[in-house]
Amino acid sequence: MNEYLKIEDLKAIPDVEEIEIDIPQWETKILVKGLSKNTQVSLARIVSDENTDAFDYQKELLKASVVNPILDDEAVEMLYEKDAGVIDTIFTKIAEINGLSEEIQAEMSDEFQE
Repeated sequence: MNEYLKIEDLKAIPDVEEIEIDIPQWETKILVKGLSKNTQVSLARIVSDENTDAFDYQKELLKASVVNPILDDEAVEMLYEKDAGVIDTIFTKIAEINGLSEEIQAEMSDEFQE
């Protein structure tokens, strides 16, 4: 790694990481991706908006992160009717792929519950 980044090389740089999440309770899997900085900023605006809450953030996070299947509002609502433990596992894996430690996840959870 001796050379500096060149602007013309930006397009060739790999996008965010993608991982499969096995969901044994449902005998299936999903594909999730990490967040780009642009998406991260958009999600942060949801958190700071007085007209939204943690649930709005979580739903948008799911739609931004789950790439197979692609989730829309209706699909997210259906997911929220399912096993909370499975949904929490998905959120944990999304946090891990984005480099959030368990400590940071706990802090975020505490903030959302306030």
